[in-house]
Amino acid sequence: MDALKKLSQSFGLHPLVGFGMFAVDMMLFGAETLTFELIWPISIAVGAALTIPSILIQRHSYGDTWGASIGKGLLVGVLTAIPTPLPALVPLLGGALGTMQMLSSGREKDASPAIEAKVVEEKDELPVIEGEAEEQ
Repeated sequence: MDALKKLSQSFGLHPLVGFGMFAVDMMLFGAETLTFELIWPISIAVGAALTIPSILIQRHSYGDTWGASIGKGLLVGVLTAIPTPLPALVPLLGGALGTMQMLSSGREKDASPAIEAKVVEEKDELPVIEGEAEEQ
């Protein structure tokens, strides 16, 4: 399981970035197909414009370092700008890896231990709590 976690942290994308860029690429490719590749400059502009939000989402929501988030954002932006549908598989697979990473990390979070205690009162003293913490 540790190898899958390392793989998904290295190559995974935040699901919003992965699946969002896949959807944008498919929409742009559909328009390019209908216009016989006449709107490819629009595809390049959209890919470049979506690079910055991809970088910021990777950094702040997925927890990548700045270097990794810039690299992943630029890669996804360039692949979105290419006017063919094949590069769209990379963000799709990256989004799937990122989703697995986020779902598995939710289960592994350490929950605070449960505390069982009883109140012991003695005359003329404040109540004292005795007990020990147990993990569930």
